[in-house]
Amino acid sequence: MDTAPIFNKISDKYDRFNHLFSLNIDKKWRRQCAKAAFLQASRVASLSGRQVSDIKVLDLACGTGDLSIELAKRGLNVTGVDISEGMLEVGRRKIDRLWQGKNSKYPKPVLEKGDGADLPFGDASVDIVTIGYGIRNFNDRPTSLSQILRVLSPGGVLLILEFGQPRNRFVRAAYKPYFRYMIPGMASALTKGKDKAEYKYFIKSVENFPKFEKFCNELSQAGFRQAEFKSQTFGISVLYKAFKPMEK
Repeated sequence: MDTAPIFNKISDKYDRFNHLFSLNIDKKWRRQCAKAAFLQASRVASLSGRQVSDIKVLDLACGTGDLSIELAKRGLNVTGVDISEGMLEVGRRKIDRLWQGKNSKYPKPVLEKGDGADLPFGDASVDIVTIGYGIRNFNDRPTSLSQILRVLSPGGVLLILEFGQPRNRFVRAAYKPYFRYMIPGMASALTKGKDKAEYKYFIKSVENFPKFEKFCNELSQAGFRQAEFKSQTFGISVLYKAFKPMEK
């Protein structure tokens, strides 16, 4: 399924709805991912004698650039890639506005159009790959994971934020109606029914995505090592981490 038209259609509302539906907790989840990327970048910089600003980060499925911005604000060299030109346009405007002020001391993120199944980067050319709530939308996930493995340097890390589900049965019982019915209902009400189909797709894509240990197994099968996950806010969001093997 070509998801670019879906995200082009909702690009001007995407940030507002994300923050509303998550009660702004999505900002905390992205900061936690950016912190993990910074720690990895610091380790790589120390081992290689480089500066943190020299560590190259690919933020794949970057959307409107929220994670790219968090990464850059930690001094990282970030290139964001997404298939939706509409989302990228929103992200570029946001970055231009933010980098006129106090953020100008940090490397400015660059956002480019690209497909995760055919990344326009050389072999072993980036140190860190991040994906914020986009991996479930990839049409050919095995090919995309193979591409990520190709462009990562040996020992490089893949960090993925993705929605999960509460593992506690009481929290899950309360969360499920909100997620399955209230979110599409609010989206329909706020857009006067215009984007109801798009948010139904969102719900379905989250429910169908393999979660926790299952996705870690998928990463391992794709060739990554030390695949692990960390639950965020009862498992509503999940931070996955995996490494490209070192060359022998």
